[in-house]
Amino acid sequence: MTVRLAGFAMLLASSLAAVPIQEPAEVLDIVATITPAGSASGGRASGGITVPMVITIDRYSPERARNSMTDALKFRGYPGFLEALRAAPRAGSVEAAGQSFVIRWARQVDAAAGRTISIVTDTPVYFVGGGRRGAKPTAGYEVAVAQLTLDKSGHGTGTMAAAARVKPGGETGVRIDDYAETPVKLAATVRGAK
Repeated sequence: MTVRLAGFAMLLASSLAAVPIQEPAEVLDIVATITPAGSASGGRASGGITVPMVITIDRYSPERARNSMTDALKFRGYPGFLEALRAAPRAGSVEAAGQSFVIRWARQVDAAAGRTISIVTDTPVYFVGGGRRGAKPTAGYEVAVAQLTLDKSGHGTGTMAAAARVKPGGETGVRIDDYAETPVKLAATVRGAK
């Protein structure tokens, strides 16, 4: 009996060792400021609304998955990018206004003063200005893209194209076409940061 249990314990220990331990999710509390079109005057917003959001990053996208998506954009355009993005595993979520949006691209780049986090969801989060009379068509704006710059204490700012399409081009090889006339401004705090 002892031999059998020892063998079972060894089998259990080896199977547990093969299961990767999932790190806890990183949760960012966000305040998004949406400035409606036509409300900016003299470079300062004269109106707008704030919306609480939560970005949860379960894992950052591995380099091969990111390369697959950027190669698809480069060689097959936006339709190829969408196909590769939607085939990528879930990396986290964006929670806003009682809805959840799946993050398929999450990347973190360390910097001397902190880090930059970029995310892409597989559906748009919101069409800023889409309800206006004479608003442009929403077709083709099938993702949301956000970039946050956080300091070492876990506080920072960023912007979001809540409904966007991604195109090849620009200095980095990627251009973001935002549905809104101005990007959504983000203020971020990593949950638990002081």
